[in-house]
Amino acid sequence: MKQHIERVESSQFSHSSYLGNIIQNELIASISTKIMDTMVTEVKQSKYYSIILDCIPDVSHQEQMSVVIRTVKMDKKSEIKEHFMGFLVASETTGLGLSSLIIKKLTELNILLEDCRGQSYDNGANMKGRNKGVQARLLEKNPRALYVPCGAHSLNLMISDAATASIDATSYFGTVQKLYNLFSASPQRWAILKNYVTVALKTWSDTRWESRINSIEAVRYQASNIREALLKVREVSDPLTKVEVQNLAEEVGSYRFIIYTVI
Repeated sequence: MKQHIERVESSQFSHSSYLGNIIQNELIASISTKIMDTMVTEVKQSKYYSIILDCIPDVSHQEQMSVVIRTVKMDKKSEIKEHFMGFLVASETTGLGLSSLIIKKLTELNILLEDCRGQSYDNGANMKGRNKGVQARLLEKNPRALYVPCGAHSLNLMISDAATASIDATSYFGTVQKLYNLFSASPQRWAILKNYVTVALKTWSDTRWESRINSIEAVRYQASNIREALLKVREVSDPLTKVEVQNLAEEVGSYRFIIYTVI
C-alpha cells in the first residue's frame, strides 16, 4: 500500500489509482462486514453473553444506541471479550422502542436472545425501569438475562481533555453512603463489618459537609478490610444483593477509588 501511494504521489500512474472516496468507503464497508462476521462467530462459539447498551444524541441530534456484547472466550485460557456491534438510530426512546430495536438487531445477527445471561444500562427509567423499561421487557422474554446497573453511570465518571479521570463529588460520596446503607441494613452484615474494621462506617449529612470527613475516615484507612467484609457478605447474600456487593467490592478495591478517597 505504501509503495502504491508513493507511485500515485510521484505521478507514475496514468490510470485510476483507487484512492477516491468511493473505493475507500467500499473498502471500509468490506472490512466492517468481515469484522462483524468474525465477532458474531465468536459470540456464537461462546454461546452465552451479556449486552451493554447506552444512548446518546449525535451532532445531528439523533438518538443513537451503542450495542456491546460481552462474552467469555474459552480457549487455552478463558478470556473476557467485549464486541462493539455498532450504533442503532433510536427513533423512540421508550422502553418498548429500545427493547424492540435491540431484539431486531440480535435477530439480524442471528444471535439468540435466550442465550443472553446479563444486561447492563444506565440509570434512566426507560432503561432500568422494572415495569416498562428495557430490562423488564427483555426479562419477559428471557428471565435469565440478569440486570446489572452500569457502574460507570452510577459513579458519573467524566474524562477530561487531558485524559485524566475526575469524579463528581456527589457520586463519590454516594458510593460511600451505599457502603453504609448496605451494612447498616442488616444486623448480620453489621456484625460481619465489625469483625474486619476498628472504625465503623458512618453516614453523612446533605447540609453539613464536615460530616463527610468522618464518613470517609473508615474508608481511608481500612479500605482493604472493608473490601474483605464485602466479600464475606457476598457469600451469605441473595443473588440480587450479591451483584450489588460485588460491584461495591470492585469499586472499593480500585486504584481510582483509593486515589479519590485520599484526595
